[in-house]
Amino acid sequence: MKRIRVGLVGDFNEKIHTHLALNEAIDHCRPFLDFMLDAHWVNTATLDETIFEENKFHGLIIAPGSPYANDAGVYETIRHARENNFPLLGFCGGFQYMVIEYARNVLKIKDADHGETHPESSKLVVSKMSCSLKGQQEQVLIRDRDSWLYHVLKADTFTGHFYCSYGVNPAFQNKLNKPPFTFTAFSPDGEARAVELKGHRFFNGTLFQPSLASAPGHPNPLLVDFFWRCR
Repeated sequence: MKRIRVGLVGDFNEKIHTHLALNEAIDHCRPFLDFMLDAHWVNTATLDETIFEENKFHGLIIAPGSPYANDAGVYETIRHARENNFPLLGFCGGFQYMVIEYARNVLKIKDADHGETHPESSKLVVSKMSCSLKGQQEQVLIRDRDSWLYHVLKADTFTGHFYCSYGVNPAFQNKLNKPPFTFTAFSPDGEARAVELKGHRFFNGTLFQPSLASAPGHPNPLLVDFFWRCR
């Protein structure tokens, strides 16, 4: 049986329930795959170019839990995956860092940064939300029917499970939302909740956490689909 290896980029801590939820959600997915799935945590302090060595991993998940022990390494990992057509899924902090990496390296927004790590920055592409979504659920609206989200969920709306206080700064949202980098889903108030890089093999990020909406016998379909795409 074929074996697929996925790297979970993050600083695993058994006291962080979103990390445990990700491990459990991966277990939920395994019975729905026709290949062996190995998932390994990659501590950000150890990140370097060897994560992309041939056959080491077939895909990466940028896990929640930012800021990371090695923020620079996470940004560089995202850049490499984007530039080399390598499958990457990010949610919560992963989504936020994907947005900042693109703003810095493609859109050339000088000093683009994160409000949690550099609140003094004049270019807070990711900023603190007026209403925290930590431990909250919210209706998410898919506005792009050609998106990965719609392809998998086959719905215009769904309930997103969140554990975050930071999101895309509305002041930068329109500037960031330039194809092929496209925000595909939004809050009822129009704030970005998911992004997709069109034309890439797989480069998707969500502010909501699919792993928080998974259960034995009912795995989150977004995670299942990602694993299939890593084959």
